[in-house]
Amino acid sequence: MRINTNVGALVAAGNLSMTQMAVNDSAAKLSSGFRINKAADDAAGLGIANKLRADTRSLVQASRNAEQTNALLGVAEGSANTIQSILERMKELATQAGSDTVDASGRAKISSEYAQLRDEIRRTTGTTQFNGVKLIDGTFSNSVAAGSNALTGSAFINGIDISGVASGGYKLTSVAASKVFSLTNAAGSVTQQITVGAYGAQDLNFDKFGITVHLNGSYAAGSANVTGTNDAITVNAGSGGTFLVGSSGNYTTAGGLGDNITIGNTDLTTDTLGLTSGGGTTDLVDLNTSSSTARTALSVIDTALGKVNTALGSIGAAQNRVTYGLDNAKTAITNYTAAESVIRDVDMAAEMVKFSKNNILAQAGTAMLAQANQSGQSILKLLQ
Repeated sequence: MRINTNVGALVAAGNLSMTQMAVNDSAAKLSSGFRINKAADDAAGLGIANKLRADTRSLVQASRNAEQTNALLGVAEGSANTIQSILERMKELATQAGSDTVDASGRAKISSEYAQLRDEIRRTTGTTQFNGVKLIDGTFSNSVAAGSNALTGSAFINGIDISGVASGGYKLTSVAASKVFSLTNAAGSVTQQITVGAYGAQDLNFDKFGITVHLNGSYAAGSANVTGTNDAITVNAGSGGTFLVGSSGNYTTAGGLGDNITIGNTDLTTDTLGLTSGGGTTDLVDLNTSSSTARTALSVIDTALGKVNTALGSIGAAQNRVTYGLDNAKTAITNYTAAESVIRDVDMAAEMVKFSKNNILAQAGTAMLAQANQSGQSILKLLQ
């Protein structure tokens, strides 16, 4: 019998320590609901679960993108339907004016309403927008060319924003001494002039064009003038909007095979519909001259109706595609979440069984350690 080393107590203490660690581990899992609370619990599983969580969060945002895209397309569809209704009324008016039962006075009244309806189409295409982006005037996704002279040749212009701007070149000129900036379209038919009140960083809003020029803090007295070249601001034509509705990793794949859905531009301006030319400045349809010209106008309106119906078909097809993409994203979210749960979440029933077992073992270990510590008391009898 030995008193300096109590082997039984050491063994009981070691077992009790391991059991207590197991109890604490189970308590952490049961209280958090997670099987993995630290990397040591399952290093490989934690990496996989984190990847699934990141993909799930990305897919949740992609599904929101798809919902917003459908909302955008809904706005475009509503305006296109309005233009369709306007054209139907215009056709009705042209049919009325195309009969000699209407005299010159009556034809003039019909022509007046017709002109108002044409202007409403122009207003509709110019004001239909989503989050500041115009949708049906053919300028969706147009962009400022990085090589524009105003950006590369001027030290005090550090950015240009556009909204609803037709593609092509624009002349930007400045007279530094008088703080005057002028913007003109390539044809020279529209000019807007802005006189700034002070030097320094500021924004020049050419609202006639939908162009905003950002000046930086280096704009000061003596700054070099901006030259009035046609490419001072070059606006590139866009091919349509691109919407990210997935998260598979193919973020830039073209041809509709990646996570992007590209929707082409919709142009329902009166020029494109064949009702006017020169940006709406010249009428191509006449109801006022005679019944013969009114009958000629009917063919033009029929063509315009066909273009609107084609646009509506494209918008509807895009809505269907985005809806399927949204459904697929939501299904993936459910499956990814389930897969992460299998790895990260704890099985509460199974873990409770472990906790109960280890808790009982901990109580038994404590009792045995106490007994082992008392075993030395028997040696005292030998000393009596």
